[in-house]
This record gives sequence, structure tokens and C-alpha cells, in this order.
Amino acid sequence: MHVLITGGVGYLGSWVTYELLKKGHKVRIYDRLCFGKPEKAEWLSHPNVELIEGDIRYWQKYPDLFNSIDVVIHLAGLANDPSCALCPITAKEVNTASTVELARQSSQKGVKKFIFASTCAVYGKGVGDWLDEESPTNPWSMFAQTKNESEKIVLSLGHNQFSPVIARLSTLFGYSPRMRFDLALNLMTAMAKTQGTIEVHGGGQQWRPFLHVRDCARAICILTEAEQSMVHNEIFNIGANELNKRILDLANEVASLIPDTKVEILKEDEDWRTFRVLFNKFASRFSFQPEYKIYDGVQEILNWFHQNPSEEPFSEKYINVFRFKQLKTIPVSEGGEPTAPRFIPLAKPILGKEEETAILQAIRSGWLTSGDKINAFERMFASTVGAKEAVAVSSCTSAIHLCLVEAGVKAGDEVITPPITWVSTINTILNMGAKPVFVDVDPITFNINPELIEEKITKKTKVIIPVDLAGHPCELEAIQNIAERYNLHLIEDSAHALGATYHSKPIGSISERTCFSFYATKNITTIEGGMITLSDPEKARMLRILATNGLTDTAWDRYGRSAFYRPQELVSAGFKYAMSNVSASIGVEQIKKLSTFNSVRQRLVQRYYYSLSDIDEIILPKTKEHVQHAWHLFIIRLDTKKIGKSRDEIAFMLRQENIGTGIHFYGVHLHPYIQQQCNVSPESCPVATQISNEILSLPLHPELTEENIQYIVDALKKVIYYAKH
Repeated sequence: MHVLITGGVGYLGSWVTYELLKKGHKVRIYDRLCFGKPEKAEWLSHPNVELIEGDIRYWQKYPDLFNSIDVVIHLAGLANDPSCALCPITAKEVNTASTVELARQSSQKGVKKFIFASTCAVYGKGVGDWLDEESPTNPWSMFAQTKNESEKIVLSLGHNQFSPVIARLSTLFGYSPRMRFDLALNLMTAMAKTQGTIEVHGGGQQWRPFLHVRDCARAICILTEAEQSMVHNEIFNIGANELNKRILDLANEVASLIPDTKVEILKEDEDWRTFRVLFNKFASRFSFQPEYKIYDGVQEILNWFHQNPSEEPFSEKYINVFRFKQLKTIPVSEGGEPTAPRFIPLAKPILGKEEETAILQAIRSGWLTSGDKINAFERMFASTVGAKEAVAVSSCTSAIHLCLVEAGVKAGDEVITPPITWVSTINTILNMGAKPVFVDVDPITFNINPELIEEKITKKTKVIIPVDLAGHPCELEAIQNIAERYNLHLIEDSAHALGATYHSKPIGSISERTCFSFYATKNITTIEGGMITLSDPEKARMLRILATNGLTDTAWDRYGRSAFYRPQELVSAGFKYAMSNVSASIGVEQIKKLSTFNSVRQRLVQRYYYSLSDIDEIILPKTKEHVQHAWHLFIIRLDTKKIGKSRDEIAFMLRQENIGTGIHFYGVHLHPYIQQQCNVSPESCPVATQISNEILSLPLHPELTEENIQYIVDALKKVIYYAKH
């Protein structure tokens, strides 16, 4: 038989491996090796043992893990109450989500039997004097809750070819090559040996079942070899009736075996978790009896002390919760535990019931593409930013394209833009046959440097497209003056800057043409969408025509409830760039929430400033006094020389810590294709070149919590510290 054991190098797993090898089975071990490989488990080097180091949360890294496997014994997990209480989210991810996924994969890969190591702790505060497999569970601790939930789901996966088996284990004791001193009997023996006193917590009257670790390993092997019909979809309590003990009685029994040992009952709240368990089902079905008693376990622990006189039994090497705490301080790249228990995305759309209702109403109205919500959204948006006109379109890219067309840009013309921008702007210019001309950026705001614009203006220059990067407005007054002096069009790319102000004026009310984005991650979203704001009604009318295939009327104009018949007229070569009615219906609800969204962003940014200001290796973003930042992005600069690693390496390490990051943006002038097309080099824009390899966007969105921010800060500090050391 070929058996896969998760946690096969652990306290129980190493003995399960030993028993299986003794019976001639082949064993594949999948273990994270949090505590290293036991030196005194020589059988782990047996030719029938294959050891794969890995985390059960990331088994996908090993697609051949289940190949040729007959039985899976799932022992790995976050063990005991203190470890799970330390981080409940991680406990659920490791003990429940990973267990369920392993069971599903086992079923799909043709595994015949899946033995899940659960715990008698699922009985919690037992509802009777004696508890068997039919007794209701009543888990109190996070550890027991995760195991209980896993049991239910794993059992639901059973079918004719796949047999889940639940083994509810007693509290284990005794020697193992991977020793533990956070188990009751082992801990009591260690306290008696090192302190002369056994401390009893929770009153001592609570019942617990106990079993020697080697007896438990034998029981697991029995389940492994049993006929499927004997164990299919069954739950077994694993232990012995006579080894149910009150905690105080166990302490007194251990003390009686070690001279001069006192038992001290600590005054604290009573532990309501008490369960005295019956093991008749497993004992009768498989004629199982334990070979080891309490006495044997105590003697083994005392012998361990004799053989390891210099070892500290209460160190993280032997206490799970201490080791877990230590792992949280170590980067994942060095074998540690992720700082954030779940992935924190860089950005996310925030949609609620209001948007859901609006979408349904738009769908049910029958007006999916054109419709009345578009006009409504345009009016609300114009009012919000103080613009006279607003034209809703399909994206910010289409908005910029339309503005370039309306401004008369043709093949051979030049368009000035910063290199720190999204590539779609450059693609649009190139696809029009025009040429992007890059002007370097300000080292503080990363926006276009107005002082460098004039030297790039030629007779072919037609347009300047400044970018309000991250939500910080560019120096509009200086740029407008240049545009007017040279009779150039100004198209402001405010994809990031909805809600920002410049000298107290809202962005969207200042420039000749301003383009906004409603992409999924922007300050508000319509899933995909954009808006052009301007003051000239005639230009707005022309932009609408261009956005609707060059036609004077939309479908809503022709067929809506207030429509009157007239033939369509094509007045220009246009594009299919109009926003849909469904998207606009989302925008109507989102724009109502803009002020709240941006206030939350502002508060989160302040939290970043408070928490990151003492890190010498990063430069925080600065805001000029005459602007109000929209904080679409929070972009830091890394001092890579001080850190000793590249920005990309730090970003990868943060991703391993479950922190999403972004790069906004890698200079367009650094892409080989653009260098060839536009005859530019890294030296053309030295500031943009430098920051392109230093900037990093940290998560920022309205559903980010204070706890999330702390995880992000802790992860950043962790990876920088380890990078330097």
C-alpha cells in the first residue's frame, strides 16, 4: 500500500510512519518541517520513505503529490488551543480550508481512503457523563471548532470509491522523536522535573481522555489497513476508557511518580471544557487495547531529561504556540509564517446593495446599452466636480482618444506626456500615427515637471497630457500657461484624481478637457468606464457624437419614451465608445459614496504615515500645500541601497507575506518597444528611470481595516529587516 501522510515528521506522524514501514508499506510524507527533521527518527531515511517539504495550504506546488496514493492520513494542522487562539483566521485556513481541499483532491485523484485526525475536544463541554461517537459535539475552543467543521465537510464528500474516516484523538503523551512539552502529561512531568511543582489550571475537575502517542500511531495504522466497508464514513474515538482522567487526578498521579513534587491549583476561572469519552466502538471493532500506561509515559519523559540534560523543555522547539509566534516574525522566504493570515489585495471595488438594485433595475428596464441612467450620471458627475459638461464613455483610454481626435491630432503630430503613466495613453498616441514625447517627472510628486516641458515643444507639438498620478494634481497653472503660450491643447489625465482639488478648485473644473477612469479599482467604479469633463457645450456635443459611431442620435434618443422619429445622420467618423446604461446605473450609486470613500482613504493614509514614518529605508509620499490629494494610490519609494535588495525582490517577499502591492508605474520609456518606436533611452528621463525601480504601491481601498494596515506595516518592517540582515 502507498500512503501519503501530511505532518508525517511530527509528534504523532513520525510514529505513524514508523508503524507503516514496519508493516511493509510505502510512505510519502508531506510536512512543512517547522521544527526541522528529527535526528533520532532514522526510519525517515528508509528507502520506502519519500519526504516532500511543503505547507498544506500550498499543496498545489506539488501536482504529483497524490500520484499512486491509496490512503491519505491527514495529521498536519495548527495543533492545540493556544496556537489556534493566537490567530483564528490562520487556524481556519490551515485546519479547515486546507483539510477540505486535501480531501476533495484525494477524492478526485482516486485515493480510496482519507483518514482525518480530529480531536475528542470537539465534545467541548460534554452534554453527558460519558460521550461516544453518537453524542452531540459542543466545541468551545477555536481548535475544536475548526476540527468539528472539517469533520462535517469531509464526511459529506464520501462516495462508493472514496471513504472518509474521522479519528477523534485523545490527548497524547509520551516520547516522540519530535518531542512536545505542551501536552498535559508531558508538561506536568517537565514541570515536576524542572520546578518541583505541577501547576493545575482551570480548577482541575475537568475530564480529559489520554493515550500514548505510540498507541495512537498503532490505531491510525489499523484504520489504514482496515477494509473500506469497516470504516467508510465512520467516526471513531481513539483512546481507552480507563485513561479518562480528571486533570487534578492526572497531576497527582504524575507527582506520585516523581519524588518531592507538589501540586498547586491556581486560582482562576474554571475550565468548562470537560469530556469523558467512551472508546468501545473502536476497541470492539478492531480488538484494540493500549499497550502504554501513564506510568510508561512519565518514565519516558524522565528518560528524555536524562539523555538531554542541557535541553530547555519550555522553548519554542518543544512548544507549538511559541514556535508559531516565532514563525510569525520570520519571512516566508526564510521558512516563516505569513504576517497576514489572508491575502490583502492592493485594491478592490466596493459595491453594495444599492448598486445591485440599480443594476437589476437597468436590466429589467430593457435598456442595457443606451438609456436614461447615462444622462443622470453625467449630470451628477458634472455637479460633483464643478464642470459645466460631462460626457460618459467606455473607459479613460477611450476618453483620451476622443479628446485627441476632437483636438485634431493627426499622424506625424507630437503629444507631450510624462513617462510615468499607464501604457494605454502611449498606445493610443502611437495608434493614431502620432509620436509621444516624454518629459521627465518631479521627484516629489512623480507628476510631469513643468520646468522641462518647453524644451520639448516643437512645431509638431499639438497636445500636452499631464497625469495626476496617484491622485495628486499636477501643476496645472504652470502647464496651462505653457499650453496657452504655444497654442497647445491640454488634456488632463485624472484617472486617479476624482475628488482632488487644486488651489481649492475641484479637478475636472479647471482644464480644457479632463479625463477620468471608473475602472474596477478606482475611487469609484462602473466596472469599466470613463468620463470627460469640459466647459464648452459644443465640444461636449461633438465628443458624444464621436463616442457613438459619429451618429447624431443614440438608441435612447431614437426609441426612448420621449423620442420622436427622425433619420440617423452620420456626421463624423466615430467610435463605439459610449458608456452602457448598466454601467451608468452603477455610477449613479457610486458617485453618492465618493465623499465617504475618499474620507476613508484619507484616514487610512494617515495611519500609514503614523506607522511608517520611523522606517529609514522608505520615503513616504508628500502632498503639496495647495492641493487636496484623492489618494487613489499610496506610493512609497524604497531606498534599495540601504535595504540591499531590489524593489521587485521586496514586492515578491511582501506577496509571500500575503500583502498585495503594485508598481505605478514602470516608466514607459524603459520598455524596449517604446525605446525603438520613440527613440528614447533611460537617460532621456533620469528621474523617471530611477523611481521606476524604487516605487511601490501599498494596499489602499475603503474596505481596508486598521488591522490590515498593521499587517502591512509589520510585513514591510519584517522583510526590510531580514533583507538588511
